[in-house]
Amino acid sequence: MATATTSEAVTRPAPEPGDWLLRVEDLRVHFDTRRGVVEAVDGVSFDIRPGETLAVVGETGCGKSVTARSLMRLVPQPPGRYPTGRVLLRDPSGGSGGEPVDLLRAPLSQVRAVRGDRIAMIFQDPGKALNPSLTIGRQVAEVFGEHRWREMLDEAGHPGDPGPFLREVARQRAAGWRRGVAQVVSHRASRDLRRVLDDRVRRALADTGIPNAAKVMTSYPHELSGGMKQRVMIAQALACDPDLLIADEPTTALDVTIQARIFRLIADLQRRRGTAILYITHDLSLVRHVADRLAVMYAGRIAEVGPADRVLRAPQHPYTQGLLAAIPHARTPRGRLAAIPGTVPQLVAPPPQCHFHSRCPHAAPACRALVPPLLAVADAHEAACLRHAAADDVPGTAPADLPVPATRTPDAEVSR
Repeated sequence: MATATTSEAVTRPAPEPGDWLLRVEDLRVHFDTRRGVVEAVDGVSFDIRPGETLAVVGETGCGKSVTARSLMRLVPQPPGRYPTGRVLLRDPSGGSGGEPVDLLRAPLSQVRAVRGDRIAMIFQDPGKALNPSLTIGRQVAEVFGEHRWREMLDEAGHPGDPGPFLREVARQRAAGWRRGVAQVVSHRASRDLRRVLDDRVRRALADTGIPNAAKVMTSYPHELSGGMKQRVMIAQALACDPDLLIADEPTTALDVTIQARIFRLIADLQRRRGTAILYITHDLSLVRHVADRLAVMYAGRIAEVGPADRVLRAPQHPYTQGLLAAIPHARTPRGRLAAIPGTVPQLVAPPPQCHFHSRCPHAAPACRALVPPLLAVADAHEAACLRHAAADDVPGTAPADLPVPATRTPDAEVSR
């Protein structure tokens, strides 16, 4: 599929390496099925820094979306469960006593307070994510009613403790703003709140470039084009200025020209707001233009992670190398596209081994008996491949048991 981005890479100040907004440690997500336990995510760890863009790339079924949904604890339980792992969210303003919150162990009420406020998500298909029976205005208003009701009361001229009735009106999700409000509060108070809410919704929609936002507020999802619905999803996600935006293949159902507009819009909003972004995608050509760092997933594990430019120029994991080799270019002979041989392994109680060993041209005996950890291959660049390990680092392994050591590309050549 053609790349829907501009030719210019997104430029912004690099975040400090030691500073992180969200930290994922040894995340495992299992699903109990009749066939057995499916280990959809198996020991994933990574950091997301304030203001940076991390792209997670991999083929369908590798665990990208399950990982992203786990950050907001959106995986249904059951059948899903989290046997191990932590998802730590740090408050960059120093709130909550400076201690990060583990979203996998926190009370559900605390997690719900984070969803839509500090972490927001753009789902893969806006046609399915939007409620077809509610107007656009009511659906965007839900975010403000859930997380910004105190600010709206102050803005409407009712500061302090508004009392139980008025407070409940301010927290109601859209529908309460349109009917029955006058029965619990004064007509003036309800009118002021409706005015503030409508203004916030209109500004949120207009901020994404939607023309005639006031008219769109009264429209239903089926009356909008795919690109307009995606803009509504972005407006809903960014309504409360989240610290982290998760974009799960946000342009899958759109044509390439609309994709370009959506990516430019997200990049512009990120520059203005300083939001960190986690992109979930299978399009490697997209990553080159939008990501600061890149994590490549395969069969529930991270195979390689590092600065996007370095990973794309000098991939160190055989799977990443196979993905890049499969991208057609002008010199590719007609009818001779490269492909990775074999198939993705079943993840129902898989044995402890490298999941890629059956498809890897460098596989060795150790690959069939060990789970390779992420090993440093360059500054901030890691690959889960035993070609980068020494025999002394792998107990009980002789040099002949390891795959042939990888030839690493010098940093000077990578940045050329």
